[in-house]
Amino acid sequence: MNVEDMPGLSRALQQLSVLLQDLSTPWLLGGSCSLLLQGVQLDKPPRDLDVYSDLEGIQALHEQLAAYALSQPRLDQEGMYKSVLSRYELDSIEAELVGGFEVCSGGSLYTVEMELLYPAAPDVLLHGTSVRLTPLSHELLFNVLRDREDRYQAIGQAIRYRPDQHHALLQDMLSRYTLNSEHTLRIQELAGIHKG
Repeated sequence: MNVEDMPGLSRALQQLSVLLQDLSTPWLLGGSCSLLLQGVQLDKPPRDLDVYSDLEGIQALHEQLAAYALSQPRLDQEGMYKSVLSRYELDSIEAELVGGFEVCSGGSLYTVEMELLYPAAPDVLLHGTSVRLTPLSHELLFNVLRDREDRYQAIGQAIRYRPDQHHALLQDMLSRYTLNSEHTLRIQELAGIHKG
């Protein structure tokens, strides 16, 4: 599975990267598209784009994407998730802009923070513009908290393949956030982190 084999998604990614390339506001491409671009095995192709930022970055990003807006940024609280959310349509592909994303599950609380993730974010060159991707450490923690076994098994496998690229950030995240013992243990096992 390759982004280049998905013309609509490829064009939407190109459009997104061009629209946002000159902003100083940090943002990251996340979700299944980020996983695909990092070589994680998916059971089905991405259908949309997920763009993450801090709350402070939402307005600047929205202004750049406003011509394609399906909705205005608004507080969205649904189940275990909380964020400021807005939607856009780029080349018939839906894009979500997610600011200040939080997930709360079983007493564990995780907040997406650009100051932590952005410096560690891998970047890929797409159609001449650079796009930074959510680190796999974020994707592992997020998918364990939402109990997406189909995702976290594949992400864990990719992390174990190159532990030196991921373990430092993941250890930092495990100590930074409030996670219950079950989530912590599962993340450590999946990533191949051995205690002691």
